[in-house]
Amino acid sequence: MVSLPFPRRRLYSSPGSRVRRIRFHGTRAVAKQLIGAHAGARFRRELTALTAAAGRDLVPAVLKADSQRNLLIMEYVDVTDGMPPWPEWAEALARLHAVPPAGLPGVTGPSATDLDAFLRLCHTLGAPADRAAEAEFGQVLDVLAAEPAENLVHGDPCLGNVLVGAAGVRFVDFEQAGAGCGLAELAYLRIGFPTCGVPYRLTETEIAEAEAAYLGVRGIRTDTLREHCVGWLIRGDMLVQRRLRGQRDQFARLLTEDWSWGPETARQRLVHRLRVVAGFTDPLPAIAALCGKTADRIEAITSD
Repeated sequence: MVSLPFPRRRLYSSPGSRVRRIRFHGTRAVAKQLIGAHAGARFRRELTALTAAAGRDLVPAVLKADSQRNLLIMEYVDVTDGMPPWPEWAEALARLHAVPPAGLPGVTGPSATDLDAFLRLCHTLGAPADRAAEAEFGQVLDVLAAEPAENLVHGDPCLGNVLVGAAGVRFVDFEQAGAGCGLAELAYLRIGFPTCGVPYRLTETEIAEAEAAYLGVRGIRTDTLREHCVGWLIRGDMLVQRRLRGQRDQFARLLTEDWSWGPETARQRLVHRLRVVAGFTDPLPAIAALCGKTADRIEAITSD
């Protein structure tokens, strides 16, 4: 069992953990204890991911782990800068995705249930999907289901989970890490960081530069990047914080309520995603047309 040395100072953390700066064997370190629902499973995910990515200058080193208390002692990272340039973030993300995800569970993608809820929203707003759009959505789900789960994906690679120091970018908070397709997280640049409290909006130039940096590390095909954007769009749970997911149909709620998460409301987040996908006229013309109409309807009810 790990005995925490003192003094210690509380650091910012999510409701599912307690994070403190401590002294460990005479040096600065960080203690993170997972608490609350599924703490044991989240601890195992984080430890497995940190161990897999160790020695690659991507994550803090694990100094000690106590599975009985769901407690990790990690190296302290001196932060010298705030937000990294987008190409630097994308390059580090590509290197993380190149790590084999041995021992991590597969991540869950969009489902037919997610799609049904989204299509009900469109129909209720007066923008029903035609057969062509339904067929394209079916193809999207098939494509995403067939993507190989061969990358270590972070699960929430937002800037709040990035530390920038003299040695570059370090990712932290791997409670949602898993085996998946890295393109799902590269799609954050376009779709607006769907798991993050701050939904960053990038210019076309910034997106192009960041994607080029990612591909400079991982020379892969990005043919399915648009499908991953659609996948994020149709997941209503991506309109609320993690602790609220899996509890209700957020698209149905959106019809009568608009709530804030960070600097934007749920309707603003959804409209941005709809406008992004509305631009995918090739190769998804029917989906693009539907998304453009649905965005117009949401903006109309919001302005009433």
